[in-house]
Amino acid sequence: MTVTPRLSLPLLAAGQAQKHVTHNDALTRIDALVHLVVDSRTRTVPPASPTELSAFIIPAGATGAFAGRTNQLALFEDGGWTFLVPRTGWQAWVADEAEHHLWTGTEWRRASPLSSLGADRWGVNATADSSNRLVVSAEASLFNHAGGDHRLKLNKASAGQTATVLFQNGFSGRAEFGLAGDDDFRVKVSGDGSAWTEALAIDRASGLVTLPASPWAAAPNLLINGDMQINQRGFVGGVLAAGAYGFDRWKAGSAGATLSCSGFDITLTNGAIIQPVEPALWGVAHFAGRPLTVSVEDLSGGSLTVGIGSQSGAITAGAGRRALTLTPAAGDTGNLQIRLASAGGAATFRRIKLEFGMAATGHQNRPLTQEQQLCWRHYWRHEGTIRLDAYQVAGGASRQVIVLPARMRATPSVSFAVVSDANVQGGAERGIYATSAQGAYAGVVAASTGRVQAEFGDIAFDAEI
Repeated sequence: MTVTPRLSLPLLAAGQAQKHVTHNDALTRIDALVHLVVDSRTRTVPPASPTELSAFIIPAGATGAFAGRTNQLALFEDGGWTFLVPRTGWQAWVADEAEHHLWTGTEWRRASPLSSLGADRWGVNATADSSNRLVVSAEASLFNHAGGDHRLKLNKASAGQTATVLFQNGFSGRAEFGLAGDDDFRVKVSGDGSAWTEALAIDRASGLVTLPASPWAAAPNLLINGDMQINQRGFVGGVLAAGAYGFDRWKAGSAGATLSCSGFDITLTNGAIIQPVEPALWGVAHFAGRPLTVSVEDLSGGSLTVGIGSQSGAITAGAGRRALTLTPAAGDTGNLQIRLASAGGAATFRRIKLEFGMAATGHQNRPLTQEQQLCWRHYWRHEGTIRLDAYQVAGGASRQVIVLPARMRATPSVSFAVVSDANVQGGAERGIYATSAQGAYAGVVAASTGRVQAEFGDIAFDAEI
């Protein structure tokens, strides 16, 4: 018996007996192959009770009667299985996927992008998967207008999700832009696909542009002595009592704190540290309603609990600049308390920064003289001693004017120690006195006519908040 070259239909032989049998076999084969419908292309075992309508594309790994017949068509005819090797261009509707397939000569390929398997995958010259449901492998892709506008839309489920465009090299990320984890627009880059640097951020509400990785574009730090390098009180590290100041501008919270600084590494072992921030110093009436970002570098050992006025959150540990954005509430007027606390165990970090906006920019030190002036606005320790030596009549006063190096926040309180004195009238003026936010004097009163002397040391002017 010979068959046709395309569909392998049996042909009648000359003088053949029972020609109807061969003819009916051919009709049965045509009935199966024309408008071919198969039950599945994933079934590896023949069904236990097939019918005359049973047909399958046999997948790899099949067993039983299907074994060794990968990609062949299995048709149930006359009580048994018939197997046909497909020819290029044959087509079949796969019932359990509700999708049209064609044989390319090497594989059965979907002819449409839809799939009822739940993945909705479509690969153009490539293979799609459950994550990349649309894959195009080509030199270029074109999305054209249909006579008017054309917009490419990326929509995410919620603000905390990501909607970005990622650029890769060898399937390793190198650049990304879009909405990454919030609704601000960001651009970031990477040299290895693992460590990322944020290059640009645009605030979603104000349109404010920041360049976090560009030192020249760093926003000013609203905190003073954020790296704790100025230490007029000579704090050596250790326990700070509640409300006591250690490194300039930093004081312990209500439960005290254990704090140390080695080089630029700041370690907060327990408790909390606070810096009160004056809005007037930074040209605003108050901070209420203004997004503020607190950030630190290279946080390790544990996370930090952060408070900005009445609002709070956490900065998690990790390399690079780690940040938290909070918006002070309507009642957060006046001086604003910035609070850092160890969330559990010792936390080590560097260079604390507070800035306007919703993105953290790099830390850039102010010139030392400027940082000192800002510290001196709140606290100034006089180096060395002040000595008065004069001839006076009994009851006569001697004074020496002291000009403070910076105008302080308010008229300061003064502390000092008397190193030595002679011929000083008891109960009368003898000490250091502040007269204004920038003026003070040292004074003594003679007990009797003659030489009067006094020397004062450990002198400090305090206008802390």
